[in-house]
Amino acid sequence: MKDERKIEILLKFVDSRVTHNSNEAYAQYDEVDYAVEQEGTADGYEVYTFKHPNDEVCISENVYYYDSELPEVIIEALLDGGVVIYMDEYMYEELNIENELEMKFEEFVEDIIKEAIEGDIIITKKETEELKEEYYVEDEE
Repeated sequence: MKDERKIEILLKFVDSRVTHNSNEAYAQYDEVDYAVEQEGTADGYEVYTFKHPNDEVCISENVYYYDSELPEVIIEALLDGGVVIYMDEYMYEELNIENELEMKFEEFVEDIIKEAIEGDIIITKKETEELKEEYYVEDEE
């Protein structure tokens, strides 16, 4: 199964999604829970913000000087479930969010398969079988 599909399944499983549509984040900001952006400071440094698009910036809560901790914060928010996060495609790639989600997929695969078998989430039977084989998940009796 392709990694893109695994990410799609994982995000559907936790009822979260990432959008790259700035209109969705700022014209309809009630539909987006967080926006991740890179901002320039007055003295020429680059910082990152993670906040609701309509909120004011709180330096101690929303600003990250280094991008190294930001992927963890983003992934945690997504996997907590029920959120929509806006970030442009460049930032998504730069922060390696796709790889982080691919790594987290394995933690959820057994629950995803269980829900698929019970019919609670929509993935095909073929996909369910592929996941069982790839991750060595045995049928429950």
